[in-house]
Amino acid sequence: MSKDTVMMRQPQQQSPSNSSSHNQQGFVLIVALILLLVLTILGLAAAQSTSLEERMAGNARNRDLAFQSAEAGLSAAQSCLSTMLTACSNFSADTAGTYLFNALNPPAVPLWESSGLWSNSGNVLGYSTITGSSLQYVAAQPEIIIEQMPPVAAPGGNLAQPQFGGGTPTIQLYRITVLGTGGDTTATAMLQSMYRQ
Repeated sequence: MSKDTVMMRQPQQQSPSNSSSHNQQGFVLIVALILLLVLTILGLAAAQSTSLEERMAGNARNRDLAFQSAEAGLSAAQSCLSTMLTACSNFSADTAGTYLFNALNPPAVPLWESSGLWSNSGNVLGYSTITGSSLQYVAAQPEIIIEQMPPVAAPGGNLAQPQFGGGTPTIQLYRITVLGTGGDTTATAMLQSMYRQ
């Protein structure tokens, strides 16, 4: 061979294992992006679920506050009746939360379902009026109506039957209805009880 002869290099062919490794590197990127997308979707779903559970817990708290507010109103009304405070004793006026139930001519709609009854503070007894205090953490204080029901005979007695020179002693009943409000005005609870005096 002479000096002038140039050696020709033959192009090198890549081995099959080398070329498939190069192609796989692009595939790994696509798989990684898909996994990242799936993880993002799972994270968003978990965040949405947590937000929903938080709202549900808030609504349950509001409902519980409304129920507890109504229970406090029932207790206050029963205490008012047992001591016969002035606020709970004027039933003949049929206003300001104390009403006389007319059994001979009952209303077509129960008093607590009457339109406008709860929206006018002059129609109801306020919790603060009875107790002199107010409940915390509620949007509005409990509103109370007390209905004096017709007297009833004692068990085993009869209203028309005279005993020992007089009629059977009667039992006076009162129907107490309370509207309680929770932490905001969207949650309300209405409770009702009969009180015997």
